[in-house]
Amino acid sequence: MKFLHPRFLYTFKTRKFRTKNNQMNRKLKTLYLQSFLVLILSCGTWLTSNAKVVVQTLQVEYTKTPIGIDVNTPRFSWQMNASAGERNLSQAAYQLVVSNQAGQVAWDSKKVSSDQSLHIQYTGAALQPATRYNWTVTVWDQKGASSTESSWFETGLLNPDAALSAWEGATWIGGSSDDLVLYSPYLAIFDLKYKLAIETGSTRASFIYGANDSRLMNKYLNIYQLENKKNESYFKIELDIAAVDGTEEGKAKLNIFRAGYKDTDSPTVPLKTFEIQTKFIDNANKNSEHTISFKRQFGNIVLSLDDNASFMVVPAATATLTPPPGVPAEVMRRTGGGASVNLNPVGSGGNYIPFGMLCDIGFSVDAGQKATFSEVVVSNNRFPNSALFSENLTDPSVKSIYSTIASDANSGLAIADGKYVLTGGTNGVKVVANPSRNSMPMLRSAFNAGEKKIAGARLYVTSRGIYEVYLNGKKVGDDYYNPGLTQYNITHLYQTYDVTEMVKPGANAIGAMLGEGWWSGLLSFGTIWNHFGDRQSLLAKLVITYADGSKNVITTNDKDWKYYNDGPILYSSLDFGEAYDASKEAAIEGWTTASYNDSKWKKATAFDLKGTVYLGGEVDFRGNKDEMNWDKLSITGQIGNNA
Repeated sequence: MKFLHPRFLYTFKTRKFRTKNNQMNRKLKTLYLQSFLVLILSCGTWLTSNAKVVVQTLQVEYTKTPIGIDVNTPRFSWQMNASAGERNLSQAAYQLVVSNQAGQVAWDSKKVSSDQSLHIQYTGAALQPATRYNWTVTVWDQKGASSTESSWFETGLLNPDAALSAWEGATWIGGSSDDLVLYSPYLAIFDLKYKLAIETGSTRASFIYGANDSRLMNKYLNIYQLENKKNESYFKIELDIAAVDGTEEGKAKLNIFRAGYKDTDSPTVPLKTFEIQTKFIDNANKNSEHTISFKRQFGNIVLSLDDNASFMVVPAATATLTPPPGVPAEVMRRTGGGASVNLNPVGSGGNYIPFGMLCDIGFSVDAGQKATFSEVVVSNNRFPNSALFSENLTDPSVKSIYSTIASDANSGLAIADGKYVLTGGTNGVKVVANPSRNSMPMLRSAFNAGEKKIAGARLYVTSRGIYEVYLNGKKVGDDYYNPGLTQYNITHLYQTYDVTEMVKPGANAIGAMLGEGWWSGLLSFGTIWNHFGDRQSLLAKLVITYADGSKNVITTNDKDWKYYNDGPILYSSLDFGEAYDASKEAAIEGWTTASYNDSKWKKATAFDLKGTVYLGGEVDFRGNKDEMNWDKLSITGQIGNNA
C-alpha cells in the first residue's frame, strides 16, 4: 500500500475546497440575477402604472400654426410622447374642440374611441375667411390617463375665384408693353423681322445680329479661345440680287455668314446659301421692298421671305422626300421650303451652350452699295408674340439706338423718312447697336396706417413670375422663389404673411421686385420661351386690423402704385442668371421706405390675362397639339414650403 506525500494530500484537499466554493458562488450569482430581474419588473410595473400621457406636435394640414390656409375642412394631427422607459402606451380615444377668437365653438368632436391621430378631418361649422381659430385636443391612453394640449390656425381668403372677388378690389399690376424687358446678350429664343429695299444699281445688303457677344471677346470664356475685337463677331443675312436678270436661271440668294464665332469662320464666305425662286424675286421687283424674317431657337434660324417659308429652291435630291405622317414638311426641312441653318458652332439644340444670342443688331452694305431698312421688330416667338424692340422712326420724339451713329455725317448711316439709309461709299459700312431696354419690374406704394393702435396685419401676395416684397425697408419673409412652380393656368398659389411688427402708425411704404421665374423666359432645356405669359405682375392685399376692430385695406391697383423700369437688375432668369448694373443702385436707395422720392417712377399698369398669356395650342413635330386655356384657374393659399 502506497501513501500520498503530504504535499499531494494538501493539494487534493485544496482543490476539493475550491470546487465546493465555486458551486456556492454560482448559486449566489443566480440568486442575485433573479432578485435583480424581480426588481426591474417591479419598477417597470410601477412606472407603467404611474405613466403620464403627453400629447405634442400639434399640426393642421401638416403644419404647426399655419396661417392663410385655403382648406374648408382642414385635417388635424398630433403625437403621443412617453418618458424614457415607458412601454405599451397607446391612444384609446381623443376629443377635438375648435373655437374662434371670441370663444364660440365651431366644432366639438366629443370623445371618440379611436387610436387615429392623423388626418382627423374637420366636420364643424363653415370656417370663415381670414380668421384665427384655436383648437384643443385631449387624448386618453388605454388606462384612461389623459393629456390636453392647444394650438391655433388661421384661414386664408377661402375663395379661389380667378376674378378676384376675395381680394377687395386688388388687381394684377405691372408694366405696360413698353416696359417689356429685353436684355439682348441673353435672348436665346426670338422672332426678328425687317424690311429691306436695295436701291437701283446696287445688288446686295445685309442685316446683322449676334454681334459683339462678350464671351467671344475673352479667350477664357469660349472653347475656341477667340478674342475678337469690337464688331468682329456677328451673323449676317445678305440679300444678293446680282444674278437676277429676268431669266429662270438668274436667281436671287440669301447668303448666311458667320464671323468670329469659330476659328474657321470667314466674314466673306457664306456658311449657307439659299436660292430664291423667281416667283418671289424677279427682275421686276428685285429693287422693291422685301420682308425678311426668321425664327431663332438656340442658334438655329428658320427664314421666311415676304411672309412665305417656301421661298427657297428645293434641291432636286430632297424634293421627292415625304415627311412621316403628322409631321409638317417645314419642320422636316424638306419639301415645301424650310430655309433653316444652325449657326451655333458648339452644336444644335438646347443641350449645348447657346451661341447666337440676339446681342447687337444692325446693317451693312459693301462699297458702292446703297439700301434702306425699316420696321425692324424683335418679338417673342410664342403667343401673344409681343414686340420687345421696335422704333417708330416717323416720331421725332423717339431717339433711335442708332442716333449717335447717324449724327456723324461720315458714318454711312442716315435716318430719313422712317427708314435707316445705308450708303457704302468707298469703304462700305457696318453699323450695330445694342437694342436692350428696361430692367426687371419694380413696384411700390406709400400708404398711411393712421394713429390707431394696430392689433394685427396680414399680407396676402402672389405674382406672375417670382417676387420679393418689402415693407418699410425690410424684406417680408425669409423664403425665395415665391409663389413657386405650379401649373399656373390651373392652380396659382398666394402666400400669407403676418406683418404686424412691420407696419407702423403713420406713413408706410410697400414695394416688390419681380423676376421671370417659371412664368416667363426660358423653361428648362426646351425651346419654349414664355411658357405661360410674356410679362411679370403682382397681386397683393394688405389688411391692417386695429384694436377697435376696424380695418384698413391696401391693394394693388393702377392708381396708388408706381412702376420703375430702370433698376439695377437688368435681367433675371432661372436658367441664364442675373445681369446687374451697380451704377443704378443710387437711384433706388430707400425705395421701399415712405420718405423715398418716386417722382421718376410712372403709374403702374393694370391688366388681365388677355393679351399677356399664352392661349390656344401648338403642334409639335409629332403632330400633337399642345392646348392651354385658363378656364379652370384658381388662386389658392399655399400651405407648407414653397418652391
